[in-house]
Amino acid sequence: MVYGVYIMQRKQVYLEEEQGLAIKRLAARRGVSGAVILREALAQYLASHETPPELERPEDHPLWGIVGIGASGVTDAAANHDHHLYGAPKVEE
Repeated sequence: MVYGVYIMQRKQVYLEEEQGLAIKRLAARRGVSGAVILREALAQYLASHETPPELERPEDHPLWGIVGIGASGVTDAAANHDHHLYGAPKVEE
């Protein structure tokens, strides 16, 4: 299906009765279709559960900072890894 410049995919979803009624009520109040309500809810859900983007280079990962730390003379890497990686305050030993 094509609406404007968007290509839509048709999906079938089974809802509990109360969910279907709630979508109808909200759609009527807003003057939109139930499909609009479902697309907005799905977009919000997906945005809140996004996985971090793939890193282009391993060196871009924050943990890359601990590579070779043993040879750096740092003796508190285990207790203060957050400090060495992110600049967090040091843990009192």
